[in-house]
Amino acid sequence: MITLERTTSENQDFTNLVLLLDADLKIRDGEDHEFYAQINKTAILKNTIVCYENGIAFGSGAFREIDPQTVEIKRMFVHPDYRGK
Repeated sequence: MITLERTTSENQDFTNLVLLLDADLKIRDGEDHEFYAQINKTAILKNTIVCYENGIAFGSGAFREIDPQTVEIKRMFVHPDYRGK
């Protein structure tokens, strides 16, 4: 069963998924990783979500409010074992 938990960036499952995301981005970004990494830092995010299947965290996402009309979508990730389902 898939469940969604609305949480913050202080959630340990969210943090663990972001670490996997950052490792994946380091490979994808190659030599440009350090440039992009400075932009992708996760400050305290109040609006995050963690996706679980049978209690196992497999996906994450967040948004950061820029102003009342604009948000930035951040930290979208699905664990490789759960992609394509």
